[in-house]
Amino acid sequence: MSLYSQDIQDVVNSALEELAELHRQGKAVNAPVANNLFLVRWVTKALKQQRFGRVVSQDLTRWQKAGRSKGNDAALEFLFKRISAYYAKFFQENAAGDPVTDAMIEKFLDQMIAENWDVSTAEPLVNAGKVQFFSEGLNSLALCSNQCDDCFDGELMVKPMSWFVRGNHAQFVEMAMNAGFMVHKVTDYKSNVKYHGEYLVFPNNQGDRLAEIPLNFKAD
Repeated sequence: MSLYSQDIQDVVNSALEELAELHRQGKAVNAPVANNLFLVRWVTKALKQQRFGRVVSQDLTRWQKAGRSKGNDAALEFLFKRISAYYAKFFQENAAGDPVTDAMIEKFLDQMIAENWDVSTAEPLVNAGKVQFFSEGLNSLALCSNQCDDCFDGELMVKPMSWFVRGNHAQFVEMAMNAGFMVHKVTDYKSNVKYHGEYLVFPNNQGDRLAEIPLNFKAD
């Protein structure tokens, strides 16, 4: 079974390498509009030929639609470079991904508290119906109490966890990255925890969809 982390890197790296080769051969102008047009066509061809695994087909379809509707504003070259660099950050040294541990999460929660986030791990949240979580601050992070036990084998995370976020999502994504977590968005704010968006964190950061990339993450 192919890993999403490997397939998504294959997609963006292949596209960027083929674009760069055209530039080296002098067969294409290295300019934003021309590069974006090439990548839209490249994505369309990859879909038609079923060149990559099914796990990335939704990404390719989304990029094809963005390229056709937004034109140069789709900025596929910029996006592909960010994805390539972000996944390399987590998987270049270890393609399987480093383990996610209970100690990492505890440290991360302490960091969030230090940034004046309300943090809760005391209540069942997943498969518990609609939950309303009361907090004093604008920003809150809630983890399901049951998952804090059930998703671990000793110290190691072995099942995906849902993390529920309200408030400054950009700060959450950035701090999660710095703490060693890739977070994968499920919803912006509509989840079974009222007013909270839902993100998934996977064992070894091996998600089944594109991870959220911090706004200030630099590809170069």
